[in-house]
Amino acid sequence: MRTKRFIAATVAALALAGGLLVAAPATPAQAVGTTYYVDAASGSDSNSGTSDSAPWKTLTKVNTLTPGPGTRILLKAGSVFTNQYLDLTGSGTAADPIVIGRYGTGARPKIDFGNTAVGGEGFGVRVTNGSHWTISELEITSGQHATSMRRNGILLLGAGAGGGAFTGIRILNNHIHDVFGRDRRTGGINLHARQASASDPESTWDDVLIQGNTVDNVADTGIQTMTDAYTTGSSWTHTLDAFTNVVIRRNTVTRIHRDGILVRAGVDPLVEYNTTDRVGTYTEVNTSVVSYLPAVSVVAAQWAYYTSGAVFQYNEASRTRRIDGDGQPWDFDTKVTNSVYQYNYSHDNEGGTLLMMDQTSNNVFRYNISQNDLDRSNGAISIPFGGGSLAVYNNVFYRSQGQTGLLTTSNSAGVATYTNNVYSNGGTGTYAIGGGAVYSNNTFFGANSSVAPHTGKLTSDPLFAAPGGATSITDAVAAYALGSASPSRDSGAVLATNGGIDFAGRALYQGAGPDRGAVEAAAAAVLSAETFEAGSFGGWAAVAGSWTVGGVPGALRQGAVTGEAIASAGSTAWTDYSATARLAVATPDGNAGLLVRYTDSANFLMLRLNLDSGALELYKKVAGTLTLVASQPVSVDVGELVSVRADVRGATVEGWLDGKRLISWSNPAAELTAGKVGVRTASSAAVVDEVVVRG
Repeated sequence: MRTKRFIAATVAALALAGGLLVAAPATPAQAVGTTYYVDAASGSDSNSGTSDSAPWKTLTKVNTLTPGPGTRILLKAGSVFTNQYLDLTGSGTAADPIVIGRYGTGARPKIDFGNTAVGGEGFGVRVTNGSHWTISELEITSGQHATSMRRNGILLLGAGAGGGAFTGIRILNNHIHDVFGRDRRTGGINLHARQASASDPESTWDDVLIQGNTVDNVADTGIQTMTDAYTTGSSWTHTLDAFTNVVIRRNTVTRIHRDGILVRAGVDPLVEYNTTDRVGTYTEVNTSVVSYLPAVSVVAAQWAYYTSGAVFQYNEASRTRRIDGDGQPWDFDTKVTNSVYQYNYSHDNEGGTLLMMDQTSNNVFRYNISQNDLDRSNGAISIPFGGGSLAVYNNVFYRSQGQTGLLTTSNSAGVATYTNNVYSNGGTGTYAIGGGAVYSNNTFFGANSSVAPHTGKLTSDPLFAAPGGATSITDAVAAYALGSASPSRDSGAVLATNGGIDFAGRALYQGAGPDRGAVEAAAAAVLSAETFEAGSFGGWAAVAGSWTVGGVPGALRQGAVTGEAIASAGSTAWTDYSATARLAVATPDGNAGLLVRYTDSANFLMLRLNLDSGALELYKKVAGTLTLVASQPVSVDVGELVSVRADVRGATVEGWLDGKRLISWSNPAAELTAGKVGVRTASSAAVVDEVVVRG
């Protein structure tokens, strides 16, 4: 399960910003449950600070507080805090987190921490040894300075005697730029378990959401998790599980000195809908001033290290630089196991498409599109030291810029299987033979198509709609859909564990057999997509219950704990489609369900998460009669945000939870053949987000 204990409904309707705490106040004042306002232009530190008509002026004043549950520190929109920073401790609770945000309208409040330092390091916001924090809607920068030190835009730190197990971190919708540090423990957003002495307790984090941030022109790394358990001589043990239930979503990371997004020591991290561009010595600085940037030899855009169960999906990565090696967008690095890259788009990355390092196993690379990655580090896929099993299937590799690197590679320590991929080779690269490379049902079109003979191989033109024509992840589907007469249609090998959908979200399989490449049949259309970040219902309508839209992050929220609550969207003419949503049940022993083929409150299909029965359930409701037709046991906590998906095609309904198909049922009756999408609860509060319908 991913992303536990989602933001409590009691605070979710707030739109918030900025807070802080400076170096060594004498006796910090307790600030439990109080809202503080700070206005750099019109405030005064002699004011009470507890109303927007009597705000404080400086972050220094805020740093005299010790925030507690329910404390809110709000910086006025448009304020600029020069040579100031936030240095905070304390913890909130799941129901009452500590919030740093903004009030008023206009530009994000700006924290320019300049060349300031505490204990030899600079930061815009630092939270030390704290749980249940939300940091949102800030602009943070420091500019260029000659002093060599560690600098971070936002730093979540576990350190010293107060280190331990922390939870409930939200870093949302911030703009961090022009921050330059001297080593790998610096950058834009950093969660760092720091060990200063052998007796320091080890710090870990659970339930972290980093969403909607922009990180630009930063050294060292854009977004990262880091633990000193890797330090030589450390007695700490959490090298593989210091960060659990981490979600990194919808961030834009550009012009980075080293790596774009890096998850270390993770269990089940979810990295999705992010964009990275110009990663690897791309920072723009005056080197006569900033002369201390660390030497960099290898980088990757979005990757994991010493991590299990990672899912990287719906991301875009471009222009990752090859320096002395590497330079790929995606990387199963050392000790990454049971992880997946799926539904991603990459282009113009110098090193190639995928790197896999040693001590890895059971990893999958599927339904991705690579357009003109340059393959300069051992080819499109690089396995320089050999790793465990790697399954590469239903991807597109398009090359038209004279690339010379291998398009497939062998695996000296395991087996790399290549199945149902389409290679359009306008360069001169070739394909590996033997050495742990196993092929089935691939299409090799263009140069060297006679290499690597295997069962089901094709060498004919796949008839892509617009090869080389993708400009972003949004139009990559249309560019690489197979033509109706393509021999690569219906000629792939059947794979039982295929993820259930293609690059465009269409249910697998269509037609007489599996298609090769990343797009199954004609490109599926996005019928509806709503993130609720705009604070409105969008195309959704409340049918019954107490539905609201808002919070940090934005979501559709149901607060009533009595009666039936329904909200819906779409068209009653929709027939076959896939609907996905992220939802959390906020009531103990409660329930929440995703509706498909909804026509009215008396007629629909429902895929329901039921905490009382501990099950994922499929119901049909016809003429007002609700009938349970299928059920599978699951373990989900109250407030745990999970991904559900319902596929309806003809009489067949499939139900998925967190990427695993648990239910498949065929309706024997000719009923419920078309309808809208919706959500429903019965005497339960719930949170619903990221609802996407593809047909």
